[in-house]
Amino acid sequence: MKTEKQWLADLSLLFIAVVWGSSYLATKIVLLDIAVFPFLFIRFLLTAVIMVLLTWKKCAEASIHTWRSGIIFGLFLSAIFTSETWGIQGTSASNAGFLISLFVMFTPIMESLMFRTRLSGGILGAVLLSVIGTFFLTMNNGYQFNIGDVLILIAAVLRAVQMTVTQKMTDGKVMDSRVLVTIQLSVVAVIMGVLSLTTNGIHAFTVPSSITFWLLTGYLAIFCTLLAFYIQLTMIRRTSPTRVGLLMGTEPLFSALFAVFLGGEHLSIQEWLGGLIIVIATYLGRHMETRSRLKEQVNKNNTNSSADAK
Repeated sequence: MKTEKQWLADLSLLFIAVVWGSSYLATKIVLLDIAVFPFLFIRFLLTAVIMVLLTWKKCAEASIHTWRSGIIFGLFLSAIFTSETWGIQGTSASNAGFLISLFVMFTPIMESLMFRTRLSGGILGAVLLSVIGTFFLTMNNGYQFNIGDVLILIAAVLRAVQMTVTQKMTDGKVMDSRVLVTIQLSVVAVIMGVLSLTTNGIHAFTVPSSITFWLLTGYLAIFCTLLAFYIQLTMIRRTSPTRVGLLMGTEPLFSALFAVFLGGEHLSIQEWLGGLIIVIATYLGRHMETRSRLKEQVNKNNTNSSADAK
C-alpha cells in the first residue's frame, strides 16, 4: 500500500512538471497583451475565487496554525511568481530554463540545512547529472548574463526554500491541504492586486478580450496553478522535498517538447541529449532516494530491536 501511494505521489508530481513545462509557452503568449502584475492578479484571482467557493466553510473552521502557514506559503509564492515572470521577460528562454531548474540542486541543500541531515553521495550525483542535462538542453546557443537571469535564479532558490519550509511546517500536523491552498492563493491574489494598482494604476483592470488570452489564462489558472499547487502541497507531505525536486526537475524537458510541437521551435541533437540525461538523472535520483530511506528505516528498526532486547 505504501509503494502504491509513493507511485501516486510520483505520477502526480510528474503531472505538475508537464503542466508547468507548458506554462512557459502559454505565459509568453499571454504577456504579449498584458503587463506582468495584472496578469498574475487575474490568474490568481480566478483560482482563489474557485477555491473559496469550495472551501469557505473549512477555512472558517481552520486553526490559527493553518492560517499562519497558508499566509507564509502565499508570501513565498508571490515572491516566486514575481521573480519568475519578470525573469522570463528579461532573459532568453534557454537561460531561464537552465536557471529555474537549479532548484533541483538547491532543494537537497536546503533540506539538509533545515532538517540537519547528511546528503548522500547518490542523491548529490543525481542532482549534478540533472544540472548537466539541463545545461545541454538549454545552453545550445551560448550563455549571456543579464538582470533576467538574476530574477530567475532568485525564483529557483525560493522554490527550493518553499518546498522545504512547506514540509517542515506541515510535517506531523493535521491540516487540510485544500484550506492551505485557498489561503495561499488568496494571499497571492491580494498582493498582485495591490502591485497592479501601484504599478499600472486604474489601467490594471483593463484586460484583453481575446478568446486566446482567456483560454490560456484559464488553463494557467486551473491546471498550472490550482491543481498543480494543490497536488504539490498534498504530495510533498507524503514524500521528501528532494524527491519532489528531482521529479519536477523534468520540467525543462517538457517545456522543450511543448516548444517543439506547439511553438514551432527546433531542438538540436545536443538539446535532445540533455533531455535524455534529465530523465535518467530523475530515475536514478528517485532510486537513490528510495534506497537511502529504506536503509535509514532498516537501521532505525535494528536500533529499536536492540533497545527492546536490552
